[in-house]
Amino acid sequence: MKKLFLITYIFCLKGISQNTQQKGHDFSIRGNVSIPGPITSKMYRLTFNGVYEANLSFNTRVVNNFYIGVGYQSVMFENDKSLYYQNYSAKIPYDTKLIGNGAYARFDYIWFYSKTGYMSYALQAGYMYSRYKNVNEDSSAANQPYVSTKFAAPFVQPEVSVNFIVDKTLSFSINLSYTTQFSHFDPKAPRFNQIKEISEASNNYVMSWINFGFGFNVLLNRKK
Repeated sequence: MKKLFLITYIFCLKGISQNTQQKGHDFSIRGNVSIPGPITSKMYRLTFNGVYEANLSFNTRVVNNFYIGVGYQSVMFENDKSLYYQNYSAKIPYDTKLIGNGAYARFDYIWFYSKTGYMSYALQAGYMYSRYKNVNEDSSAANQPYVSTKFAAPFVQPEVSVNFIVDKTLSFSINLSYTTQFSHFDPKAPRFNQIKEISEASNNYVMSWINFGFGFNVLLNRKK
């Protein structure tokens, strides 16, 4: 991951140094859908798998090919399918979801590597409200005292994408990003602390996940 963002940084500096860089569009509406994969902590990684992450932002060019924008993001995780609870002699799987919704500011630089293609190097930062859904109210001592099934925390998300212009007002992209939500995972919130494999796992870092997905950009008032 560190090598990836180092390469991204080098490309960004190269783009800034180009005096012949063509100008980008004045405004854009950007959408992206990806599949998140939990990275940290190990406790969080063992408990949840990513379902989707989707965001939509509105962006304006401020100088050269630097952009700022605002956006909305939604993300959902579901419990690992190996988890279940014992009901007498039956093993019943959990159906617990973690859903997050947030708003963010976006800072972006684009670099054209051809007339119909460009790289985007962005940082998104905002605040996310999250909640656990379909929580099984386990009454074991390990999950007590009960904690809230809702929490909120700031997040940051560096992103790099390859974009392909298919029309003067539209481009498509392949995106890679890394989200860090500044909150430690608490297994008591979704009532999973009674599961030994989870409760004994390390939980030293805040919640984070990597995203790979695809997106679109509606390009408005593009400069020649």
